[in-house]
Amino acid sequence: YLICVSVRLAKRIEATAPPSKKKNNIAVNKKQKAYNSKKNSMRFLSVLAALAAAKSHNSILTVLILTISTFVTAAADCSSNFCESVLKDGFLTLRYKLNEPDDTITMEVTYEGDAWVGLAFSDASESMAGSIAVMASSEVSPQKYQLIAPTFPVESAFELMSPEEQTLVDASCDLIDGQTVLKFTTQLLADETPFAISLGENHLLWAYGRSPTIGYHSNRSPFTLNLAKAIDDSDVETLGTVIPTASPADGEMKVGDDICITGYIMDSYCIDLGHFLDNDDTVTLREPEEHSFHCLLDVPVCYNSGFNVLGEKDAQTGLHCLGYRIDDTEAVLAAGRAAGSNVQSDTHYTCDTCSGGASDAVAGYRATVKGTVKEMGDGTKSVTGQPLLSNIQMLDASVVCESPAPQTVCLSMDDVEQAAAQVPVSEPEPVEETEPVEETEEPEPEPCSLDFCVELSVSYLLAYTVNGDGTITMELTYDGNGWVGIGFSENGMMVGSDAVIGSTDVGIPQKYRLTALSVDTDTAIQLMSPEEQTLTDATVEFKDGQTVMKFTKIMKEPNQIEISMGNNIMLGAYGARPTIGLHARKMGFAINLSSGAAEEKAIPFMSAWLAHGIIAFIAWGVLVPTAVQSAIMRSLFKGPLWFKLHQNINATAMALTVVVFAIGVAVTSKEGAVHFENSHERMGLAMFIIATLQVLDGAKRPHAPGSGEEKTLSRKAWEIGHRLGGVTLLACGFWQMDSGIKLYAIKFNGIGSSQENSVILGYWVWIGFVVAMLVIGGVYFKLLRSEMKSVDQNDDGSKEEQVGRTARISGEVDEEADA
Repeated sequence: YLICVSVRLAKRIEATAPPSKKKNNIAVNKKQKAYNSKKNSMRFLSVLAALAAAKSHNSILTVLILTISTFVTAAADCSSNFCESVLKDGFLTLRYKLNEPDDTITMEVTYEGDAWVGLAFSDASESMAGSIAVMASSEVSPQKYQLIAPTFPVESAFELMSPEEQTLVDASCDLIDGQTVLKFTTQLLADETPFAISLGENHLLWAYGRSPTIGYHSNRSPFTLNLAKAIDDSDVETLGTVIPTASPADGEMKVGDDICITGYIMDSYCIDLGHFLDNDDTVTLREPEEHSFHCLLDVPVCYNSGFNVLGEKDAQTGLHCLGYRIDDTEAVLAAGRAAGSNVQSDTHYTCDTCSGGASDAVAGYRATVKGTVKEMGDGTKSVTGQPLLSNIQMLDASVVCESPAPQTVCLSMDDVEQAAAQVPVSEPEPVEETEPVEETEEPEPEPCSLDFCVELSVSYLLAYTVNGDGTITMELTYDGNGWVGIGFSENGMMVGSDAVIGSTDVGIPQKYRLTALSVDTDTAIQLMSPEEQTLTDATVEFKDGQTVMKFTKIMKEPNQIEISMGNNIMLGAYGARPTIGLHARKMGFAINLSSGAAEEKAIPFMSAWLAHGIIAFIAWGVLVPTAVQSAIMRSLFKGPLWFKLHQNINATAMALTVVVFAIGVAVTSKEGAVHFENSHERMGLAMFIIATLQVLDGAKRPHAPGSGEEKTLSRKAWEIGHRLGGVTLLACGFWQMDSGIKLYAIKFNGIGSSQENSVILGYWVWIGFVVAMLVIGGVYFKLLRSEMKSVDQNDDGSKEEQVGRTARISGEVDEEADA
């Protein structure tokens, strides 16, 4: 009888369960408490039934009652105990508990490793932008952040909320037995706050990094959490599930369809990374035409990730659609390497495996791909969500498809960050039950191999252990096949620093002195003497798509920069190829070896060199050409006005040249570098001397002839010398500014970057315009003076009057003010 009552009561109570969504959250909360009270009554009846069965010594009935009561009443809800769900198998787990008396929820996120973790509360769009996140690590206390936008650098993607909004209770984040555990309590049913956590369905996002420093995430995903379901049933069905996104191609194609599409070929790694591996500043889907054949076809971590053919650019977002996956990597490699140039380029890294010549492309591999749809993808807004093509034919991009391919996913700007970081695992294809299925996991960052790890960049990791014998063991890992190095500095500058550099081409890592800023490796670095090569256990190898250099170094050595247990300034750098040469990227950072705390350090004197360049451009890119133009077009001015403009503008340019020269000399001295060592510095010195002589020569010029007078020999010689000097200085100035832009890029990590290329392009466009104006103006006014001279001779026949009139037109008469 009691069993029947319990079952019927359970059905009635289930019918009175509160709704999952309600505008008035207080009313929902009251219904929830009444519901819980009824469930407690049901538990009491079940206990009575079990006691009655035990009293009658009926063991079968007792077991039956306890079994039924387990299903009917003993379903643990998340208001009594912590509910748990795996967000990322083997990596991330969520536990939470509803605290009924004070209407709060306690959440606990556990990550397998030492890294930052985060939990964000979003709306139904599950977008990062506009969400509220709780982020923390073993080094950073839990706090609430406003997520602003998916952007680079990461620091501008989120903002710490105000102290008044930091309402977390019992918040902590600790490293326990190798696990990062984030725990906090926050208000439930708080519609008036950014944390609109309700008893219904909630949209959240999880993320974690690869180090304790909060930065770019290693992985992330959205999921839904239904708290109403969690209260009335222990089976939290929706917890940890990603809301699938239907592919735009659904309904337009099916498995077995033949597809033809022309587009840029892109590796999945660079799409997931969000930017090119060899160019951090270029967004992958925005400028695929800048993707080097070297990055696409030479680097194992790129081509082993698989290839895609991108769709056309979305006019609204400026991003190329994700397109189609290609399941034949070898076909892409063969066609791409045949199409790419292996000749050294000034703009991109050279493709070592390509077989093309100088006329072939070095970047932006575009092809026509024909294939058959093998599978439709997993439905996510990522690479794995796109259709997979088999039976691949790689054709030249000039081959036109008979009909356009159906459009696939086109990401919005808000989706870019998700597409760049998320690497979902595709569902395994069904297999026969008799066949063993080997489960594979998505590759994740490995735990730190030594005591401390510092993420120097997305693709460069430093690990180290300070040994008890006065030595330090360091390991540098670069995601690619290239040379790697770490420098030890006193001031954050390259020149004057010591470094350990290694690559698979060179062999064992060795110690170098960094002696100069130069594209010439023999000038920039100097191998230390054999007596100073004291590294032990030094190795460098390329395996699994990574270059790994490891060595043990004495921390305090004679005539070398000391490495202390406290704060140190270090430099990291790597090249995209094994041959030691110009770095693909470098970075400065300050690190405390005892705590492992590290922060990026700005390279010194960057603003001073920037000012040096800007002032030089104003002087020699604007003022000096304007002064020359005023002399060429002097016929447009009345009397000596052209001369005053010419004189004053040149004087201003000379004053700025003195400032530019002084900045260069002063900053070079502070950097401790040798003066006038490279071609840019020597050209600057030569121009400074010649410009000074040119100004003095102009001040001491011979007088121009008066009306009816012939030019003296000294005047003719002076005019020729003055004009030659001016043209020579102008040409040298154009070259000098170009070399300065390249030298600045070498010093401050922009060589080969889109910024450097854009600045150089803009500079030469301007110089081209200036030169065109000078040439056109010179030719036009030369013809004009010839015409005036002819008219004067025809009108008067008087040589003396013609000479005076021509002199007035040309403006070559010196007045008292001119003298």
